Amino acid sequence: MNFNLSLSELPAFLTAEGGLNSGFMIAHCTAASLVSENKVLCHPSSVDSLSTSGGTEDHVSMGGFSARKALKVVQHVEQVLAIELLAACQALEFLRPLKTTAPLEEVYRLVRNIVPAWTKDRYMSPDILAVTQLLQEEKIWYTVKPMIDHYHAVQEIETRVFSPTTTASTQDGPTTNGTNGPSAPKRKRLGRTTSASNSK
Repeated sequence: MNFNLSLSELPAFLTAEGGLNSGFMIAHCTAASLVSENKVLCHPSSVDSLSTSGGTEDHVSMGGFSARKALKVVQHVEQVLAIELLAACQALEFLRPLKTTAPLEEVYRLVRNIVPAWTKDRYMSPDILAVTQLLQEEKIWYTVKPMIDHYHAVQEIETRVFSPTTTASTQDGPTTNGTNGPSAPKRKRLGRTTSASNSK
């Protein structure tokens, strides 16, 4: 999240009355705290291995602890995404009557069905938990999935990466429409020339 007024041209911390309300300032601190905690949780558990079984096992994976940490990281990411989504929807309030893309407008409506826009400070935990639940139940994904599928159906997307070392058109392979794509320019192999005076 970027709440820098000079960069986003949006009200500071996404509140119209900054002198009376803190807006998303605390939510921003919450997201930053969760991200920082995830950095610590991502520290490999195996580096803290201790000798066990009477010295017969000098290296253990700490797999159980690693799994619990991974689960906690996922939970934190869900909460950070929920805060990001709430901030994005709140930012749209200040850009109306302009509209964003159709998929994002659908996500906006889905969020606003359960979380109203902020007009003044309120306890944000219920809102964050409500949007986190939307993510966990994949409701946001199923809202935008038909539009994503339609986009891929009507667009001819080139997924091959051009290689500058390709020298033959047959190496390009077929494109998405079944034809061979453009080949890279052939390289001329420079051979060593021998003059008549040196051929004796």
